[in-house]
Amino acid sequence: MENITSFEWRAVSSEAALAVFAALTFLLCAALPARMSKAVSCFAMIGLAAALAVEIFSSAPALSFCGMLGGKSTYGVFALACALLTSLMAFGYFRKGARGGNEFLALVMVCAASLMLFVRAENLMLSFVALESATVCLYILAAWSRAEAASVEASVKYIVVGGVSGAAMLLGIAFIYGASLATGRELLCFSNFSEGLLNPMFRAGIVLVAGSALFKIAAFPFQFWSPDVYQGAPTPVSAFLAVASKAAGAVFLGKICLSCDFAAMGLGEIQDKAAFAVSVVAAATIIVGNLGALTQVNAKRLVAFSGIANAGYILVLFAALLKYRGMVGFFEPVLYFYLAAYMFATYGIFFVVNGFEGMDDASQTFADYRGLTRKNPVLGGSLIVNLASLAGIPPTAGFFGKLLILIFAWYAQLYWLMAVMIFGSVASIYYYFAWMRASLETAEGGERKLDPQPLMYPTITALAASTIILGVAVLYRYGL
Repeated sequence: MENITSFEWRAVSSEAALAVFAALTFLLCAALPARMSKAVSCFAMIGLAAALAVEIFSSAPALSFCGMLGGKSTYGVFALACALLTSLMAFGYFRKGARGGNEFLALVMVCAASLMLFVRAENLMLSFVALESATVCLYILAAWSRAEAASVEASVKYIVVGGVSGAAMLLGIAFIYGASLATGRELLCFSNFSEGLLNPMFRAGIVLVAGSALFKIAAFPFQFWSPDVYQGAPTPVSAFLAVASKAAGAVFLGKICLSCDFAAMGLGEIQDKAAFAVSVVAAATIIVGNLGALTQVNAKRLVAFSGIANAGYILVLFAALLKYRGMVGFFEPVLYFYLAAYMFATYGIFFVVNGFEGMDDASQTFADYRGLTRKNPVLGGSLIVNLASLAGIPPTAGFFGKLLILIFAWYAQLYWLMAVMIFGSVASIYYYFAWMRASLETAEGGERKLDPQPLMYPTITALAASTIILGVAVLYRYGL
């Protein structure tokens, strides 16, 4: 009984800091007059910065809360960085006239804390509860601009998809719990997944849980919601969905792949089938994402299809891990490097999308970007650099991220999947360069007006510079 009641709060110090600052922000919004709004905003940003500092500098046990929660993860820093960038972008968004900016910041903190717990959980039930907490926050954030029909539509579609994926995950957990009762083992824990592979009921459950995670990262055949939701949601929310939420699903899937050691249980045939199934999903996701993007001229929809394609590239890494476990030690560094490259590029692009007048960014097209480089070199230059990274043009971080995944796939002898990935990367150059070309063309006079936000320029410049520096650092370190 003592172990159950003696909570190890040091293990959740970052999440607790976020929860406390979020609660205080809500209270201050209700108690203080409107003229104190900027002070509350500063308080919320201090809370995010404090949580990031705690995450970086504090320590935590490898297991806590009766083994249900793992040690601190690299994803914690990643999620807090996304929350900070989303909050900075939100200042520009709410400056255009949207209401409830401080409540928005508080909800982002709650969502980030939930995603961190989701990734750290060592028990599937705790993962489910944390994920649903984050998803409820995302439902609300997607509909924040209630006056915009596109925002409400995005939230409704996300609620429907989120409900289906949550039900699939819960059904999978029920199957796994049933397998636990049948075998007398606690198969809900990630550490016991390999033993559970011997049980057909467990294998059925893990397929349902993995399928639910495919919803979150917008992988085939569950990618259909992504373009509509990204387009209709407020731009800061689209960025958070595209990066923080997608990365959480990817890391969760990575944990499942790492925990399932087929070879150790003598299930080599099932291992080959699992690797082939993930390879097919990866290939289909890459093809659907890139072919869908080829015809797009809407800025936010194109980023959504780009995110689908990038989910496919990440799945190539998972397929290689399932096929060949000889490079397990390199899996997490490669995954987080790719996610970092994707974060810098995607947030850099969304900051540019947010740099136009008006809250309604849903209808932005390439035509609105004509002459952008001449009108505003900071926004135009950032757009070009970050699009080049998503396209995989050297020496950007995106190029080296794809190269590392290709090396992983080479060792796993997934040559046909490498060909699909290369095809997708080559095809993506067409639509990324179409957006670049629009920004370099001469303005014709009918474009949207820019909303100069000089305070955002250091962040925008830093994101573009990080895309280059990260790529050059890898080039220098490994001599690629």
